[in-house]
Amino acid sequence: MLTAAIDGFETPPAFNIGDVVKLKDGGSRMTVTYAGPVALNPGDWLICEWFDEHGELRREIFAPHSVRAEPRSIPAGSVQWSRIGRAA
Repeated sequence: MLTAAIDGFETPPAFNIGDVVKLKDGGSRMTVTYAGPVALNPGDWLICEWFDEHGELRREIFAPHSVRAEPRSIPAGSVQWSRIGRAA
């Protein structure tokens, strides 16, 4: 798969609605809810949604080159039981 342009610049990956992404700097897994132009901002952008550590739904705009694709499913071994609330 070709991942670089002729000039040597990296071509940003194309993301679609429903893709799961994560910031390259780390953070939560997010779902892409929009991919394309955004008013007053040149170029294409991603609008992503995720739940923060308090369970609140968050939404933010990101440049496609600032995120990386994540697998859609989460391996069972990655679940942290200490964070999941238990009924008394």
